[in-house]
Amino acid sequence: MKKIYIHILNIVGLIVLLVFNAFAYLGMNFTPSNEPLTAEYIFLASFYLIWGVFYYLQLKLNSLKNFLILIILELLIIIGWSFFWGTPYGHTLIESLFE
Repeated sequence: MKKIYIHILNIVGLIVLLVFNAFAYLGMNFTPSNEPLTAEYIFLASFYLIWGVFYYLQLKLNSLKNFLILIILELLIIIGWSFFWGTPYGHTLIESLFE
């Protein structure tokens, strides 16, 4: 697979991630909080880490089959990380570790 397609798709993905995280950041800071938001900021930064690792893997394994497998795996990990790995009270795993 041509690397230009990998770059274009990842730039679009980065833009979507930036918009998502900008709204999440604004939502967390809409009203003043009495407690530190360290875990929430680390949680938002972890999305960039996941995206960066998969971007690197896509460049190294650039066949169409590997590319599709990595894209699907990346989406599943990001969705799982953002929605499913939390407690019943709405806190994520990172929030319980840092606060």
